[in-house]
Amino acid sequence: MRNLRLGITLIALSVLTLVAGRLQPTSWFEDIPYANSTFGNVVAGLLFYLATYFLGLQSLAYFRLPRFSFKSLIALFIASIFIVGEISSSDNVRMSTQETVMGIIFLLSIGYSEEIFSRAFVFGSLYRFGRKRAIFFSSLGFGLMHLNRYWASDWDPWLAYWHVMDTFGFGIFICALMILTRSIWVGVIFHALIDWSIVFDKYVPPNPKDNEWEPSLWEGLTSPLFNFAIFVGLAAMLLAIDRGSAPKWVKRVALKWKLVEPDIGLAYPL
Repeated sequence: MRNLRLGITLIALSVLTLVAGRLQPTSWFEDIPYANSTFGNVVAGLLFYLATYFLGLQSLAYFRLPRFSFKSLIALFIASIFIVGEISSSDNVRMSTQETVMGIIFLLSIGYSEEIFSRAFVFGSLYRFGRKRAIFFSSLGFGLMHLNRYWASDWDPWLAYWHVMDTFGFGIFICALMILTRSIWVGVIFHALIDWSIVFDKYVPPNPKDNEWEPSLWEGLTSPLFNFAIFVGLAAMLLAIDRGSAPKWVKRVALKWKLVEPDIGLAYPL
């Protein structure tokens, strides 16, 4: 019966992952850049927050300011590496003040709506089946939600698969980030900044020849696994640190910087 409830819950949440991406208007605000998408993201996020609140889901515990400790600082440091890489690799085109401000607000709205849906609502709904299952299936749903971008008749199945796997792994990492910092807001900001190129990268018109990628079956299946493994590996390390079983190099750094006493080390949670 428990597995049946899990299956029904997953089916229902999988439908919501595909519907969630369509819950935004497209032509309400004509003259303000990014206003339509921002408004839709905020409304969707509020709806799923209300659902999370009235259902009393376990994830409500993460609606708080982050917990600052040595463990959370490790998580923030790892997250910052991704952010710096994303921002530095973008063209960072010059925009008007209005476009810049609205672009940043738009990115925050993306992080807000997708994190409230995936990490608050879906993760919280699945938590009663165990934290590991909640992490895995909420992240899988997060990956599947990005199939909304590939509903056109000329969609590339390999590109869609790559995107789903990449965001699947990203979802697992951001779950670990939320758990370690005890705050969903860290994930919201991290998610917003990791999407930096959506607004600030130079727009290049698509070249049809760039989409003519015809990999072998093995190449197609394995192409996204490197990024997936990085995200999952880092998430596993963060969750291990959260349990108090930090890797040896983390212990050495903590002792060197006098963040813990030599006779205590990291034997106890920080």
